[in-house]
This record gives sequence, structure tokens and C-alpha cells, in this order.
Amino acid sequence: MAETLVIRMPAKADDEAIWIHSDMTGACIGEAASGDLKSAAQQAGGRRVTVLLPATDVLRLASNIPLKGQAKILQALPFALEETVAQDVDLLQFAIGERRSDNKLPVAVVERQALETLLDDARAAGLDVDQVYSEADAVPLAPNTTTVWVEDGIAIIRDDSGSISVDVDELDTLLDLRFPLEIEEGATAAHVLVYCDQELHERYDELWEQLRLRVESLDIKLLSDHGIAQLSNGVADHARSGVNLLQGRYAVKRQAFDFSPAWRLSASLFVTLCLLTLVYDGLALLQLNSQEAAIDQTAGELLAKKFPSAGETADPWGQLQSRLRATGGSTAGSGPGLIEGLNVLADALPKAKGLKVEALSFRNGIIDLRLEATDVAAIDSLSREIDNSGLFATDIQSANPSGDIIKGKVQLKAVNP
Repeated sequence: MAETLVIRMPAKADDEAIWIHSDMTGACIGEAASGDLKSAAQQAGGRRVTVLLPATDVLRLASNIPLKGQAKILQALPFALEETVAQDVDLLQFAIGERRSDNKLPVAVVERQALETLLDDARAAGLDVDQVYSEADAVPLAPNTTTVWVEDGIAIIRDDSGSISVDVDELDTLLDLRFPLEIEEGATAAHVLVYCDQELHERYDELWEQLRLRVESLDIKLLSDHGIAQLSNGVADHARSGVNLLQGRYAVKRQAFDFSPAWRLSASLFVTLCLLTLVYDGLALLQLNSQEAAIDQTAGELLAKKFPSAGETADPWGQLQSRLRATGGSTAGSGPGLIEGLNVLADALPKAKGLKVEALSFRNGIIDLRLEATDVAAIDSLSREIDNSGLFATDIQSANPSGDIIKGKVQLKAVNP
């Protein structure tokens, strides 16, 4: 399973970054750690790297721009939002998320200089950053629930329509506006989930109690390690509701075979399996060729003995079969003969693994085989295959160990109709 290194950047330059590993579902692996980006890079280990910027550094908007196609939208977006943002649009990076059900596009805006500084610092530290999000996008989100995240003087409020970040001193005013004491007729009662540390929970205890009277339910969860564990859970949901700032000129370009560690392992296992299959098939082919050569040699000896005028031939088996048919077909008089026996043997040998034919002779309708086998079971397997043909019955005359192999003698007798 692919893992991600989630790094939360500090809101203040003097503070340290904090990070944690998570799997593809957002579940944390191990404990949180903190330090500079060089220390974080030592923990990357080929994992996907996602960086969370302070929510105050990223402006979140929504646009109903009617264009389609990311390139066209990103080109037109700065002009469409020029009156909305306070800075020169040429100094800003605009990025978009997936279009919402109300047909509006989530938009994230950040200063180009801040983003470039982050990427330069990451590269200098040895980090290859795959995604950059506002930490507001990683605040846990549940259906039909408003999440309130309070930490370090900043309050983030997030629901299905998006997120907003305000100074914590404005939190009570914002909550009054969003959750008025008197609920309008027809309005749905709200469910609220609050994340804060113990100190803030106690400081705003009165505010939470007032809010509890205005909503259907209020649940408060305490944060530790700056909430990195909760935020890593939200990272897994980014593809649906977040906005990755690395778009346009900052889009990450991957090589065609730049796989994650999990995919690289799967690919290497697949290649190893293919190589082992080729080696196995190659050895099996060599064994079949050896068996075919032994049968051809025996057929050549029989051809020279019974038909001296035949001379040398590239296909002694075919010549022997042709001449036997021309003279009546069988050397045994009745029932299956040598040709049928060789055909049965040719079918049975590939199915009985670990066998090699040393010699074959035919006399009075009986085929005698001398074999080398890896074990007795291989000889038994050959015997069963031949017996199943219904044309010959086998008699294993001997199966004696000789070093690491088994030397065997098997006799094939024609089954008369």
C-alpha cells in the first residue's frame, strides 16, 4: 500500500514543521515528528510527499466560470477574479479543484513567491513535493456537518460548500452569523464538530455552551501534536474536495515509469515471475527436445534394421511410420504397434515431469523403455498416462536409485482389441 509523508508548515517562520506518515486511507503510521525540511526529507523514503500550507497563506474562493478544460480555465481565471483579489494577479498562483454540484469551481490562490520559496527550500532539503494544499483542505469533513478548527490564533470553518479562515477573535461573531439563535423556518438543524486543544477548550467554554443551544449536536475533540494526525486523515480526501496548488507552471511532471514504491515492488515481482516462467518453459523445451531426439534415434535404428534400403533420413519416425503402413501397419500382427506406441509415449512424456528417455526398443509388439527420473513418482506418473490411453498396459520392471536420480525400466504391452 502506497504511503504519504504529510508535512504541515508552520504559520511562523521561527516554528518547526511537523510531519507524520499515513497510508492511502489517511490512517497514521507511527508517531508525529518535527524539525526542519532536511529532517523531514530523511523520513521521506520514496513516499509521496504532501505539504500543507497555513490556511492564512491561501485564499479560498469559488467561481462559476463556464469554461471547460483545466488549461483554459487557469488562463482565464486571473482575469475573472481580478476584482476579487487585492494583489496583482501576475503575482498570484491560481489553482482549481473539481467542479461542485452547484456548478461552481473551488479556487485556491497563493502568492507565487511564497510557493516558489517553499518548493526551492524543499528541493534544497532533498524533498520532491508531489502536492501542496491549504491546511484548511485537510480539516476533517463529515456529511451534513460543519467543522470548526481552532488553533494558534486562527479559526477554520469548513463544510460541504468550502472553508473560511478568520482570526480567532472573530470566531464568536462568525458563529453568531452562521448559527443564529432563532433558526429560520424550513432550515435544517446543524451538526457541529469542534477541534481544539485543551487550553482553547477551556478558554472558549462559554462560547461552546452557547453554540450547543443553537445546533442539533455539538462534539468537541481535543488536538495533540498540532492536529497532524487529524489533518493526515483529511489528506486522503483531497482528490474529491481539495485544491492542489501545483498546477500550471508548477505541475509535477513524472516520468512514464516513475512508480510509487508499492508499484515498483509489484512491477519487479511481475518481471521476476515472467523471467522464471521463461526459464521454466526453456528447460521444459530442452527436455522435450532431448526426449524427441531419443525417440528419433530409436526410430532410426529400427528403420535401419527393418528397412536397410531406407538410408539416412531427417525424419526417421515419419519414414518408419510410412513404410510400416505400406507393409500392413503393425509389427505385432494385431492390435496397436510401434507407431501407436510412439504416439502414446509422445503424448505421455510431457505430462510426466522429470523424465528422460535413455533407450527404447521394440520387439514382438512390446516396447521396452530405459528411463532416468528425478523420483519414482515421475515413473509412476508416466505409467498412469500410458495406461489411460487404453492402447497399452505398462509394467514397471525396475526403479533403482543411482546417485541423485532413479534408473527405471518400463515395458509397454499392446492391449489387444
